[in-house]
Amino acid sequence: MTTLAPAAPGHDTAIPDTPAALPRSSTVVRAFSHPAEVTALHPVLVAAAKLAGEHGMRAEAHRLVHDPHADDHVLACATRTIAARDTGCAVLAEQIDIWAATVLAEPRTAMLHTETLGRLINRLCGVWTRWRLLSDDEPADPGITLALHQLTELCRAYDDLITDLQSGRRSLPVYQAITTPDAVA
Repeated sequence: MTTLAPAAPGHDTAIPDTPAALPRSSTVVRAFSHPAEVTALHPVLVAAAKLAGEHGMRAEAHRLVHDPHADDHVLACATRTIAARDTGCAVLAEQIDIWAATVLAEPRTAMLHTETLGRLINRLCGVWTRWRLLSDDEPADPGITLALHQLTELCRAYDDLITDLQSGRRSLPVYQAITTPDAVA
């Protein structure tokens, strides 16, 4: 597993701007679970670590919304928190997409992938958050197995995409800003 800690003094810590620099799913998931270990070495890992925080706060707000004992003020605050966290996730996914659009070349003969890299990592973080919350809260919950299966499948799909991007078999969709005021219709 790749370490996310800084390199030893005197070693080059720059990440080359090539498709080979794309982190594998195990490194991205480690960034979700150990955000303090993420350094500014790779923008995808920095954004992934921040996504985990956004998804965690979003999940806590969802719990409040579904609490039958929560009063109207708590529900209103939780609803605003969910909207803010959704926006935070969209901004972080967009940062990943901007990086990918800048760094990754688009082979003209490659098959187009269905979603951007940022959206895929955001979805991966959402599935990871669900699995983590289920395993923390209800260790005997049968949904843990399903959540882990979904996480494993999505990690495999992510790694397959990275392999296909590196080989030129796939390309990513054209980046489109989704968090600018013009994008809100």
